[in-house]
Amino acid sequence: MTVLQGYKSAPLGDGVQGRARRRLFINADDFGLTDGVTAGIAEALAAGVVGGTTAMVCPDGAVERIRRWGQAFAGRVGLHLQLTGSAPCLPPGDIPTLVGSDGRFPRKKVAVVDVNPEEVRREWRAQYQRFLETRLVPSHLDAHHHIHKRPEVFGVFVELAREWGLPARALSDDMRQAMDAAGVAHADVCVTRFFGEDLTTAKLLSLVDAAFAALGGEGVVEIMCHPGKSDAALAAISVYADAREEELAVLAAPGLAKALAGLGVAVIGPDGLAAPVA
Repeated sequence: MTVLQGYKSAPLGDGVQGRARRRLFINADDFGLTDGVTAGIAEALAAGVVGGTTAMVCPDGAVERIRRWGQAFAGRVGLHLQLTGSAPCLPPGDIPTLVGSDGRFPRKKVAVVDVNPEEVRREWRAQYQRFLETRLVPSHLDAHHHIHKRPEVFGVFVELAREWGLPARALSDDMRQAMDAAGVAHADVCVTRFFGEDLTTAKLLSLVDAAFAALGGEGVVEIMCHPGKSDAALAAISVYADAREEELAVLAAPGLAKALAGLGVAVIGPDGLAAPVA
């Protein structure tokens, strides 16, 4: 049995759920980062509550990983744009403001300074083209380390999301307003706090409930998460390793879907970000 035969894309709901007034999109970031991370995200997607994932194409071997594990989840795999970590898609000499003396992106976003937006535009277009080498078409868009929050690159992010016709991650009212003006679909709010410590079902449900309460009881909520399986390749580049397995245990728990339904929440995929609430 192949790896792909071991996973099936779980259904995310029928038309009734699509019309629900409390819709939840759980997205797993970092698909393609390492074998363990990618396999863990595939497991979370197969469990049915995680509605989508965003894939990074710059790490060594990422395209093969995305192709290997992603085919079962076509329509639920988006693009996780990078300006940090890994090597760029373009030759370093073509994007000098984006790379260090080693020809690689900075490891941390604090080191991303004085970038040329045109270089960002060209590099992100190259990442999109590399994504297509996986034989998938991206379903939605966000960015590694939320680098698209930077004012000097946010305009490029919105421009490309509109050009590619993709829903995208918004992290503030200003970002949501700019995306609305550009016709870019997004969740009403994105919760980024399911991370770090206290990775339990109770915490996740509390975050979901609080997010809908802040929206007046209804709307579309996105939850960012990082499930995965820890491996040596991940430990070499990130301190966030074992916690990914804790996230996976919560997100793949058999009772989670029923608990969310008990809150009146319908789980959606990235296509639901563009659908109106009935």
